[in-house]
Amino acid sequence: MNIEEITDVGVQVLRLLDDYSRAPAHREMLIDPILYAFLKGKFGAVARQHHVAVYGSQRPKRIDFRVGGTNPVVLELAVRSPKGVGSLLGKSNTSELRKLCKVSTTQAKLRALLLIDLYGNNYTKDHLQESYEKIHAGPGKFERNSVRVIYVHMNNRFDFSWSPFK
Repeated sequence: MNIEEITDVGVQVLRLLDDYSRAPAHREMLIDPILYAFLKGKFGAVARQHHVAVYGSQRPKRIDFRVGGTNPVVLELAVRSPKGVGSLLGKSNTSELRKLCKVSTTQAKLRALLLIDLYGNNYTKDHLQESYEKIHAGPGKFERNSVRVIYVHMNNRFDFSWSPFK
């Protein structure tokens, strides 16, 4: 699984929702099962709510999805509703970034945050990327890895790398 395939799955989810005059799913927990079905159908080995041991935490953290195989991927999902409720900006996704950056390269070759935007006006890459540059990985003795942020809107798609080394 790679960045293009994740983007394509996001686009397919948007197209499915666009077939309805009023989207039946407009929040993250309503889109989660649709995304899970697509990932499971396309890639097979998919775990939902995958537990990841994080240094300094007594309880394991949960990542939305882990796609297995020779190049495992961990994936977090964030959604902005058609009404603009819910933000895809960096500050709103700090906990997801911090979880993902702590996943080692032995557990996943790619760490991705998929942003699905159902709102009419889309973000620009510069605006969204700038909001993520302000986020830091936080203190602690743990290996930090970059996270690929993938944005999908009906009118715009892009991705960029978020680095925890700032």
